[in-house]
Amino acid sequence: MSETDLTAAQADALSGTTDSDADLTYPTIGESTYYTTAYRAQHRTLLLAKSPGGNELRVGRDGDLTVEVRPGYVQLGTTVYDHSGVTGESVTNNQTNYVYLTTADLAAGNSVTVNTTGFPTDGSLLIPLATVATGTASTGGVSGTYDYRDIADFRGRGQWVLAGGLKISAEAEGDYAANERRITIQGGPWRQLVRVWVDDADFGAPDATGNTITVETGTI
Repeated sequence: MSETDLTAAQADALSGTTDSDADLTYPTIGESTYYTTAYRAQHRTLLLAKSPGGNELRVGRDGDLTVEVRPGYVQLGTTVYDHSGVTGESVTNNQTNYVYLTTADLAAGNSVTVNTTGFPTDGSLLIPLATVATGTASTGGVSGTYDYRDIADFRGRGQWVLAGGLKISAEAEGDYAANERRITIQGGPWRQLVRVWVDDADFGAPDATGNTITVETGTI
């Protein structure tokens, strides 16, 4: 891995500023007790780095128009994938690039998918990693490059889509019994939270008046 570091000017511009996401304050240039602020910043950085997933699968800049993805683990159902990361992955100039992992990327263990049309909604998307705005679409607006400010981390959203794999089917009313409908939800052999609400009209607010729900369990 060879993630591109800040330039001297970019680093100096952080003097005395606070990163609101990490609640981390940078030492001020010329500060007499700079080391105290520096130690606090280093301590906060280490806490963040050691937290679960802090650096795993993180997208970073390793070239003018390339990105790297740090190694990390992903659990999909009962299967754990060890992704070795990616370096030198090309991104398109003057565009917002969408970086994500698919099941094929997890199976390969060393690939990532990038497009300029958006995160897929057809089921091929597994874990969104980041968006990267380059060239005229970047903060600096300079064609042929981008910097750290142009990377938006999307890994948190992937935490809520990993389980997946649910199959839902519903019989027509009366097929099971008069005035009743059977809905079957199939999933893998792991604990899942399923919420159900009923209403007396399409797309209405939940209303259980006159309705009852019976839950049965079975094998998959």
